[in-house]
Amino acid sequence: MKLLVIGIDGGTKHILDSMPMPFVQALFSGAHSRKLEEDLISRGWAEILTGEQAADNKAFYLMPLNDGSYDFSASYSKDDMISNAGSEVLWQRLNKAGVSVGFCNVPTTGPADAVNGFVIAGGGGGIKADGSIPDTMVYPRKYKAVLDRNGYVFDVRLPSGTKTFSEFLDKINHAQDAQKNTFIELSGREDPDFGFHCFRITTEVQYLAREEIESCIQAIQESARQRRDFSPKNSVQEKIIEHYKHIDTCVREIFEALKPESYFFLADHSTALFEYEGNIDTWLREEGYLFDKTYLENQFFRIKRLLRRGINRYQVKRGLAKSIPRIRRPITKFSEKRTRAFGTFYEIGNFAGIFINDADRFSGKVKGASQIDGLVDELCERFNRGALAQEHRLYARPYRRTFPGAAYERFMPDIKIEKPDNIYFSGRKQSFLQPNENLGPMREDLANIRYPYTGLKGSDPLFVYSQSLENCIENDDPADLRLAYRMICRHFSA
Repeated sequence: MKLLVIGIDGGTKHILDSMPMPFVQALFSGAHSRKLEEDLISRGWAEILTGEQAADNKAFYLMPLNDGSYDFSASYSKDDMISNAGSEVLWQRLNKAGVSVGFCNVPTTGPADAVNGFVIAGGGGGIKADGSIPDTMVYPRKYKAVLDRNGYVFDVRLPSGTKTFSEFLDKINHAQDAQKNTFIELSGREDPDFGFHCFRITTEVQYLAREEIESCIQAIQESARQRRDFSPKNSVQEKIIEHYKHIDTCVREIFEALKPESYFFLADHSTALFEYEGNIDTWLREEGYLFDKTYLENQFFRIKRLLRRGINRYQVKRGLAKSIPRIRRPITKFSEKRTRAFGTFYEIGNFAGIFINDADRFSGKVKGASQIDGLVDELCERFNRGALAQEHRLYARPYRRTFPGAAYERFMPDIKIEKPDNIYFSGRKQSFLQPNENLGPMREDLANIRYPYTGLKGSDPLFVYSQSLENCIENDDPADLRLAYRMICRHFSA
């Protein structure tokens, strides 16, 4: 294989450098790395696969429907990416250049396209975790039998039929084995020039137990300073160490089987410690920009929501729609007519921002570009002089208007709150900022646990590459994941 890409969802170099992963660390020691900066509104895998950000490929974690409602979509698939991307998707670009490909478990690759090589699709094709994989997620279709024989598992997410942390990680490791074995077998059959295998599920471990992972790292480092072996202090730490050792073994087996000439380790984002949770709507309410619904407004909202649900069910039943849309609505029940701005909310990655409640995209009272721009500037100035913003290193700046002419600028928040990764603005809490009450040692019992728990998406994704790829970087390249697409394409055009 000429170039192998190992994707690690949520891959964080600090973690991989610190855990007992001798094979991966040996590869890193002979490679180059770069510190990137993701804004976390774009889906990282879609950036890697298209060389475009959400402004141009619509790959937002959450986006308004722009239909006058306050409905947001959390859906995104390969078909969305291909129809909206400004450039060719990676496998198309490589195939056109005469390069055969092998993709396995990379998010946003399903349903699988016909390619010169093979594709075992990852997330984004409407397939549920732990479910069987339909034929449309495999190309060539004949390889579905290989997946069945290997006990291939598409994905593992909470609760996943498990009650304890140890059971959950055992299930993840089993799934990673099946995925790795399938990738090796199909690569042996097809002998692709380019391979891309993704360890997607490890990010679940980091969202859950980022605090415990950090405790392990500190104990490992202290043991090394004292020249003694590290000993996990509980079953959770034992499973964490076992999990990272398992990834290391899987990577070693892939490299030994495929013997790549060059390699790349990539992540869609990193993970950070989840220390604070906030609600921008609370600040907007206190400053007089957001107003709660009155009793009558709330009753009307409920009736409208029930009617919409009924229409969606009718359309699906009659075959007028494939499925009920995956819709999210702002968590804060604000008055649509009186509110001038509202905050981003749960499932928008780890992006913090503010939407102007305009009459164009929503049903708001703010009309015209001049009113919108004036309100954006006013909000930023008032937010930035606040004591809490300054204490926690928060800074509001205009965002949407910095993408003039972008295909999907209408889907963007008008303001971005620059912030440390350890602060998560979700809209779930009533205070502007409060400590994460879950931060602490991870317990075995997984009852009533939801993401994010002690870990968050981070803005500095894993980006490590063999020295042979250094000449594929140009001076004006962006310092984000679009760079990966450019480097891969240049490697095969040299």
